[in-house]
Amino acid sequence: MSDEVRSDALAVSAVWGRYWLIAFRDAGARTALTGADAEAVERLYRPGGWYEDPALGDDPTQRLSATWAALEVLDAVGRLGPDKRREATARWLASLADGDPGPEEVGAIARSLRLLGRPVPARLKALKAPPMADFGSLSPDERAQRLLDTYGYVTLAESAGIAPEVDRTAWRKALTDNAEALEYDQLYYLARVLRAGGEGGDVLRPVVRRLESSRLPDGTVGDPSSYVGTGDASLFVQLLRTLAGDGARDVRLARAVREEKETDDAPDDPVSRITRAALLRSAAGDGVPQDVRALCTDGSVVPSEVTQAEAVEWQRMVLLCAEAGAETPAPAVTAWPVRTRQQIRDAAALVDGLTLLGTEKVPAWVDTAALRRAAINPEAGTPLYEQALAALAYLRAGGKADAALLSALRNEQAAQHGCPGLPGLYRIGAGDQGCDLKTTWAVRRLDRQLDGRLLRLPDGTHAPSGSEKQG
Repeated sequence: MSDEVRSDALAVSAVWGRYWLIAFRDAGARTALTGADAEAVERLYRPGGWYEDPALGDDPTQRLSATWAALEVLDAVGRLGPDKRREATARWLASLADGDPGPEEVGAIARSLRLLGRPVPARLKALKAPPMADFGSLSPDERAQRLLDTYGYVTLAESAGIAPEVDRTAWRKALTDNAEALEYDQLYYLARVLRAGGEGGDVLRPVVRRLESSRLPDGTVGDPSSYVGTGDASLFVQLLRTLAGDGARDVRLARAVREEKETDDAPDDPVSRITRAALLRSAAGDGVPQDVRALCTDGSVVPSEVTQAEAVEWQRMVLLCAEAGAETPAPAVTAWPVRTRQQIRDAAALVDGLTLLGTEKVPAWVDTAALRRAAINPEAGTPLYEQALAALAYLRAGGKADAALLSALRNEQAAQHGCPGLPGLYRIGAGDQGCDLKTTWAVRRLDRQLDGRLLRLPDGTHAPSGSEKQG
């Protein structure tokens, strides 16, 4: 499994990001999810019996979502936690079952209780599959919700040992008609519903063909919708504009962010709120909202204690808060060995985050020789972003930009430079030909750290900045 996949997952969510890695572990990539991940998840346990994912927020529905994912992660690595915690979590789940949970919540409660070895309450078992007679008359949003409700029902049935009864004909038609258009998560829910209902593997052939068409050289599958029209994409464009000196004020972007914020389905998790604040500060010169100041000092949002497992997530949150103009406290850091590719990557992320905080001193335990090795002669499969970050960390730790370093970096950036219609962008590398804003930003930052020596052309000019045609 690519380390980039793991770091991207954890950057999205400390809990669900690790849940997504279970499939890699089950497929044989045992290092995808380890005891260190279980320890990181356990730190998100709350005395009331639930787990809290900083990316989701703390309302009851999000507590349930985070708890389900946390229990799946802990179960996957055989670390379901002390008996007292399990008892407290089971009691909390039972209290939710006594309320009036919807089908999605029922499925999450039932699966969580099953993971804890507890029976599914009889009142939950009474749930029936959502009707499908009116499916053709529903709006797209209503159809998506019907799918989620049916997935919740199937999850309940499987957890309770009940044979699911779903309308296979209707769901099979939904899959056949939409296999090329549905988002990946909806394809997953549909596949689970049909398989649980007794459909054979043949019904999934259109899904397999679509996924295989997006398979990357490392075996993972690319998502064509990722980084398209997202806050992350807009933020990296703004960062590139700033680096290029092009000016980041953008009336259209500011208007779009404000309009999106007012919609009913605008995400309200901490990451989204901080990202919006960062975009409005960059594009419109807005001040820092008080709620964002509070989020950036909240140790459950921006980890207050950084181990290797939290380093990448912490770096990302520090960057977001810095761009939003909000201060972030310096964390307590637990040292780790800096030998393997993953250890080096996480140490580089730590150094980068400390630099963003204005902390010039690099921890003494960070092995600069390992950083240099990763910058000059990275392991096979190392993305360009990771190599550039290692080089940045090496230079900030006092390393010298000698001929060997510059030559290695120039060769790799040149090999990954340029995309159709976007000559200033860089490809991910490591066999992945996808163009990437984050990678481009990392290369541009490294060039600035090197006083322009990385990207300077023979005629004394610089390569295109990467912000062209992106606004």
